[in-house]
Amino acid sequence: MAFNPNEIPLFSVIRVPYVFEGANVRKRFVVISHAYNHAFCLKTTSQTETFDADPSQLQGVVVYEAGECPLFEKRTIIDPRNQFPIAHSVLILHEGVGDFETHGVLPSDFKARLIEAITKSRVIERNKKKRLLSQLQP
Repeated sequence: MAFNPNEIPLFSVIRVPYVFEGANVRKRFVVISHAYNHAFCLKTTSQTETFDADPSQLQGVVVYEAGECPLFEKRTIIDPRNQFPIAHSVLILHEGVGDFETHGVLPSDFKARLIEAITKSRVIERNKKKRLLSQLQP
């Protein structure tokens, strides 16, 4: 059966190669919606130093402490400002060459935690908040 990116469940953690700052690296993303032949994803990070240095930023992100969620070995932050649309055709290409991984679906409270983070964020512009929140509606 052919791989269909539209069937990736929402709030799945996937890992694919992505070009950041000119380097092709394998990154984990959380799929938050599918639209326009894209998976709209939030990049995860275990590099939490910036947030730890300014704890006020933590109210605008979802934090999973080490061991809190089986999908993350280390403390991991999901920042709704780091959204990346990944074309379904790109996911199909990665899957075809064995460069697409799915790690599972985040716990059932993730959506509520994400909505709270977006709503409480002091750094996300109002229009972007509205767009992000609309993506989370059925």
